[in-house]
Amino acid sequence: MKLKIKSVLILFVVFISCQKVINLDMPLKDQRLVVQGMITNEKISCQVILSKTTQYNYIYNSANINYETGAIVVISDNMGNADTLTEKPSGKYNTHPNNFTGVLGRSYKIDINTKDGNHYRSTPEEMTIAPKIDSIYFTRDPNDRLKGSNAYRDNIYINWHGPIDSLYYFMRGVQYYWNNAWHDSIAWVSVFNNFSLDGKYLKTLAVSEYDGAYFYVKVNLYSLSKNNYDFWNLLYQQAYPNDDDDVNVTVPLVGNIFNINNPDDYAIGYFQVSATSSKEIYVDH
Repeated sequence: MKLKIKSVLILFVVFISCQKVINLDMPLKDQRLVVQGMITNEKISCQVILSKTTQYNYIYNSANINYETGAIVVISDNMGNADTLTEKPSGKYNTHPNNFTGVLGRSYKIDINTKDGNHYRSTPEEMTIAPKIDSIYFTRDPNDRLKGSNAYRDNIYINWHGPIDSLYYFMRGVQYYWNNAWHDSIAWVSVFNNFSLDGKYLKTLAVSEYDGAYFYVKVNLYSLSKNNYDFWNLLYQQAYPNDDDDVNVTVPLVGNIFNINNPDDYAIGYFQVSATSSKEIYVDH
């Protein structure tokens, strides 16, 4: 993704350890806190990344991110449980999964006290059940090979069904495993709603990819609140109006995090509360 603009807001879409950059046009005088992160029901460390909007006159460079360091970040639920996150590295705050993990049916919020004395808090959101991935498999078309290479197209499918409910919202993401670590491919993140699924089983093409090597693929489904769904859906509609890599977002999106002493001072981004369902597969050649 390439973009040349004079004033941009750097916003990450974050799923545990993954990061995708969305550049939002925004005047520098409106510099705001940027919050990216979530809490899930997985017993893994979740990460919240804090930064500030900044200004560039050239193509985005990740080395220029203005991280918000030295903040006190606390995630808490409606049952009185809380976790004060550890900052490591600078600007990246991590939960302690052995002491604090999301639970279905509970509500969660984040409190952020910055070193300049501002206190931001998210609107509490309930962790709802995620659609269940029942199986995952892949197919390959031996006649579909990337020109000039030995890479064939692999189609990764999931069989899944949703909660018996008239309406719910979820997000899908895809991860790949190489160099002894999972890496997210945000290009295939999508948000959905289902008005009449009611427990029916569906088959979905999760990702289609050319590859000439052995690799693992993991498909993740995340439950969303209605507000969270609306936020991501609007962001993607604006960021990819033609379903391509051209980014053209001109309106800052208001998430669920506000300065408790000044409601006009909202943070960019969204603190996501999601249950998860996942399956992985080894793609052999």
